[in-house]
Amino acid sequence: MMAEGKSLIPEDAYETGAPEAMLGAEEELWLADPGSGKLAGGAQEILADAPEGDFSGELIDCEIESNSGVHPAPGGVAGDLVSRRRALAGYADGLGRLLGASGTHPIGDFREQEIIDQPHYQRLKEKLGWLIRRNNTFSLHVHYSVGGRERAIYLYNRLREYVPHLLALSANSPFWQNELVDQHSARAFVFSRGVPRAGLPEAFANWFRYTEHLDLLYQTGRIAKLGEIWWDVRPHPVLGTMEIRAFDAQTDAARNEALIILTAALCDRILAEYDSGEPRPILPVREIEENKWSAQQYGLYGEFLDPGRGEAVQTRRAVESLVEWLEAETERDLSGAQRLLEDVPESVRQLQVYRETGSTFAVVRDLATRTTSGLAGP
Repeated sequence: MMAEGKSLIPEDAYETGAPEAMLGAEEELWLADPGSGKLAGGAQEILADAPEGDFSGELIDCEIESNSGVHPAPGGVAGDLVSRRRALAGYADGLGRLLGASGTHPIGDFREQEIIDQPHYQRLKEKLGWLIRRNNTFSLHVHYSVGGRERAIYLYNRLREYVPHLLALSANSPFWQNELVDQHSARAFVFSRGVPRAGLPEAFANWFRYTEHLDLLYQTGRIAKLGEIWWDVRPHPVLGTMEIRAFDAQTDAARNEALIILTAALCDRILAEYDSGEPRPILPVREIEENKWSAQQYGLYGEFLDPGRGEAVQTRRAVESLVEWLEAETERDLSGAQRLLEDVPESVRQLQVYRETGSTFAVVRDLATRTTSGLAGP
């Protein structure tokens, strides 16, 4: 079935003259019943009361997305996410719900969740059925504005290489459906393998090849909007941004700023490569997938392939090397990323609670406590 419109991509995409390196983010959080710890609805009630634009619905009624404003500095984005989280904590308390942030909910059962009453999500429910219903996952998405179509495609192509690094640093989902799944990021597996057009995408030779592919998807009825593409790195031609979707949601709100700064510094460096006239080779999906699998399975405790050297390197060292490479050319403060490398990973914190208590309910309670700790404000 052919779509009525010719293209979903604006004619002036990435050519509007808008400022570059502007930042924004979206944070997905869950609501749970304090008695059972299970996921519980309430997002649509919150949306009915909250200021327009601060939050949005995300597939299921136990999930709500917090939306930052657009800022030139990462601190403004992170500050918005903190204030939104603080407001959500109040709404959740008023509904008798726990508010939590993690890549998956440790004991949530997707079969018990209600798809929210919005046309986009009802359409996905009709088209994808069981596949979309099981996608109870939660992430942090970061946007970076970019000018120039070929520059945007180069940024997209190169960012793909670092999805495993960003995932390893942010992994926060070792449980799925009340089961310890022997992965540090069950979210990455459930989301990437559960729906079409998700996970690591192919590289595109140029802007034309990218638009050609999206127009094919639209004109043949595969997608009705750009939001039905869920790649780990996703061009957003309507906003003029590159959206990095590799992160698990972070329980500790302070970690968000470090990840946003790291993302911004990485985008800065890749665009500087392009502008220098000395672009780097673009890795094929098969090589990046090897590292993403390791990040998903082992977090910071596995090994990555180094295609340039033809050898394996410890994941933690690979991420350290990335931070060092960025520090050499940036004025952005990457000390937060260094602290994340030294700190106990979020996934390991969940595992520690489980090993101490033998209870996934205790993990849920700990996640909820840490999600809202330190949020007191004016």
